[in-house]
Amino acid sequence: MLENDINKIINQRKERIEKTINLGKADRVPFCTILGINAFQAKYAGYTTADLSNDPSKFGLSKIKLVKDFDIDMPFGTPGQNNTIAITLGDDYQDLIPSIVVLTGGMHRILQDKFTKWPGQELDQNSVPQFVGKEFLEFDEYDEFIANPKKFINQKIIPRAYRSLENTASGTAYGALIKWGKELMIFNSAMQMTRTELRALGFPQIITVNANNPYDFIADFVRDFNQAILDFHRNPEKIEAAAEAMLPYIMKFIEKATSLPPEIMAKFDIQTPLVIYPLHLNSFLNRKFYNKYYWPMMKKLITADIKSGRVPLILFEGDHTPHLETLLDIPDGKIIAHFERPNWSKVAEVLKGRQCVMGGIPASLMVTGTPQDVEEKVREMIELFDGGKGFILSFSHYSLPGDTKVENMRAVVNSLNKYS
Repeated sequence: MLENDINKIINQRKERIEKTINLGKADRVPFCTILGINAFQAKYAGYTTADLSNDPSKFGLSKIKLVKDFDIDMPFGTPGQNNTIAITLGDDYQDLIPSIVVLTGGMHRILQDKFTKWPGQELDQNSVPQFVGKEFLEFDEYDEFIANPKKFINQKIIPRAYRSLENTASGTAYGALIKWGKELMIFNSAMQMTRTELRALGFPQIITVNANNPYDFIADFVRDFNQAILDFHRNPEKIEAAAEAMLPYIMKFIEKATSLPPEIMAKFDIQTPLVIYPLHLNSFLNRKFYNKYYWPMMKKLITADIKSGRVPLILFEGDHTPHLETLLDIPDGKIIAHFERPNWSKVAEVLKGRQCVMGGIPASLMVTGTPQDVEEKVREMIELFDGGKGFILSFSHYSLPGDTKVENMRAVVNSLNKYS
């Protein structure tokens, strides 16, 4: 394909996405995905999920095939789990951002972290990676963490979280850090190759970074999820103080990760950075705790992003329906709200014309449904949002099962072209 033709296609997709984020009606509803290592992508490309976990280049090749064959306007997702414990390392070494907070199967094998499990290692060859979490801070250590989160993470949490770094003055630790650095280079090279190839096929590239609400950071990497929930009930002021202490590091990380030199920025077609926030505690907190603690912290991050010209892509896991009205606190057209399993009629009632909404296709439908079922779901979602205005079609979850039907994938694209 000629370069002029490629640029025309890139601009068409770019305009489609930007117009939709700004609550306009594009030439058709964008189809975007948020997929990490998943069984369908691996199987469709002739790999196992272990292959994708251990070799970032195979993840890249499988992603390219998926995007090209199913006309995905913009695919998000990397071959890894969150490794946000390492966020404080980026405070001193900006060149490590943002790849420092990604954990692949190869990195897991080197660092021997205690909070994830991987196919081909703890799991079978075709399982998907699992984030299992673990408690790395005792309740009576909260004050020490609050006084200096960076010091506590570097000196106590990191040695507790990674078996290879338990004794930071050992040859084992030094060797692991060197090997980790080499693995990061392999990862970055593979991701750059993937971006270059996708762009050559007409798919626009955008700056993205993953970040966490500080409460999710504490639940995932500091206290353990169940302990964090208990902390809201027995001593909410303590977890609130810890979240407030962590917030500046997360904000600084986002700022550094999205402040790229002009020569790097020029390589991206959409130069408005996207900050992806996967929310974990949201659907587990009652209205009182959500409104008093969790949402104000999230709002601070969103406000900082808007002020700096970034677009938050917020992944509302679980059923976020009880908390929808809080999103009316945000100026119109400033975020992308991705929902997993809400009451979609309520989502449309509250957010239609106010914020760009993303999601709509349950992963289960791609397995158990027929192409006609998929077509009906796509039609229903487009009509719910007035012909697709301000709506991005996506899967409800971040992983597609291995027995997802290829004909159902084709039905998604065909239905988009038919109804939008």
